[in-house]
Amino acid sequence: MSGDARVGKPSRVGFSRASAAMTTCIGVAAALVGVLSFGTTAQAIEPTPMLDAEIAMPAKNGGTQAAGVVVQSWAISAEQEIPLSGFYVAHLRSGAVAATIDGQTAERLPGDYWTVKANARMRVKAIGEIAVLETIVVTKK
Repeated sequence: MSGDARVGKPSRVGFSRASAAMTTCIGVAAALVGVLSFGTTAQAIEPTPMLDAEIAMPAKNGGTQAAGVVVQSWAISAEQEIPLSGFYVAHLRSGAVAATIDGQTAERLPGDYWTVKANARMRVKAIGEIAVLETIVVTKK
């Protein structure tokens, strides 16, 4: 199933590898533009929306369950808190970060995936000049 995935307007989507690669390139470029525009001083962090879509997921009863998927890209240039409160998956696209969740700090490298439980706060600090973090939130509809 394929569709038109536009930020701000949920849609039903399916992705090919080329589409996923293009989304990644656009996200990294948008995040870099955000950092270069604002410099490296600590500011309120604003994500770049990458995807806001409605999808159909397999349900336990064999049917389907409607869900929402939100993917955002974050340019990290200093230590900042990611202002999300529900469960989400974090994916480091580029750079390196020290990620602190519930007092536990771990160094993350490009390509790393990890989860942040609901109501936990994550602080990330770029190791080097810049890092690009992607968050993926899936919610039941």
